Amino acid sequence: MKLVKTWIEGLDEVLGGGLPDKSVILIMGEPGSGYDIFAQQILYQHALKEDKVACFTTIRSSDTLKEDFETFGWDVPSLEKTAQWVFVDVHTPSALQILREEIPSRIEKGCWTLVDSLSYLLQTQKVDSVLKMVELLLENARKHGGIHFLLLVQGMQDPQTEITLQHLVDGVIEFTAQEVAGGIDRRIRMKKMRKTIYTPRLIPFRITERGIVIETAVRIA
Repeated sequence: MKLVKTWIEGLDEVLGGGLPDKSVILIMGEPGSGYDIFAQQILYQHALKEDKVACFTTIRSSDTLKEDFETFGWDVPSLEKTAQWVFVDVHTPSALQILREEIPSRIEKGCWTLVDSLSYLLQTQKVDSVLKMVELLLENARKHGGIHFLLLVQGMQDPQTEITLQHLVDGVIEFTAQEVAGGIDRRIRMKKMRKTIYTPRLIPFRITERGIVIETAVRIA
């Protein structure tokens, strides 16, 4: 299976080259853990390489997200001008209908995608309908390729739904952040990754002015 670089400093080395192509990956974490920055950073780096990204926004507006991106010096408006990055607002009662229409066409055109966030959809739509949307995303990812991210806020949905989603997708990456003396200990846990051989581990990282940076291999558990 082809591995695709994330371009996150230190991560590709830990993963043995990157993430497997044709994958739908669930990114889980509590607010403030960095799980959303992780997906956004990979997609921004991908768009910088003159590739395409479609970001489906639910509760947060594109303007709010662009302000967040500016914190790390990510110039998304410039990428919008060249059509390498597009925001699709799905903060409507017909969110799933828009996703069902847009996902196949965007992926067929070569876009990597982000649904931000799946938790909002689970709070406002029928669970079975959301799962069918995820299956549609999986089908198109396997047909046309790319890396596709679903963001999930841990604790916002019932445990059975979370387990069902983890079973359904190709990869599951969990983010944790715990207070320790003198700061916050942040870790990435690779819970599941189909199509590749990986070693389960906790990967320490920092959030810097450039985004997420993986700490030295010496500290990797």
